[in-house]
Amino acid sequence: MTIQKFIARLNWRQVLIHFIATWFFMYSFQTLAVLHNTNLIDILRHSDKGDLSEALSKKQVSATEVSYFVMWTSLSNTFGSLVAFIISLAISIKRKWFWFNSIIVFVLVFILSRYEQLGWNFLKNIFLTPGEIFGNIILEYLANGIILLTLGLLTFFSGKANKFIAPGKTVAV
Repeated sequence: MTIQKFIARLNWRQVLIHFIATWFFMYSFQTLAVLHNTNLIDILRHSDKGDLSEALSKKQVSATEVSYFVMWTSLSNTFGSLVAFIISLAISIKRKWFWFNSIIVFVLVFILSRYEQLGWNFLKNIFLTPGEIFGNIILEYLANGIILLTLGLLTFFSGKANKFIAPGKTVAV
């Protein structure tokens, strides 16, 4: 395959749509991973920033427990992007789109997440708000995670999104 053919097969619409879907997957997995230790989240919410170490020691939370929490949420983010990559690759192969577009999305997400440039710090207030209607931390994070996962699945499998991606076709959005 020549460079010109390679470049001609790149589909920036697919990269954009699958990037958005991957973003939703990453943060849905991260949100659902918080369910691993809701006790720690409850302590963090109800303590002042200044006396956090005191609140953790008062509730007998070990450094190991905090480390595991951070590890689980970090790994779940990566696992979410891996699952989204597999879905993106499967869709590309099934629809006979260029598979390299999925690799571009995965590498782009990996690089941007490495430098925390995916915008989660700004958008998390929007996407973590719906679950606040529940008075329970478990239901709150479960609802938020399911909403993000549903948005990711809809982005991947929506008919309009797939028509928008398909070469030579445009859809009014």
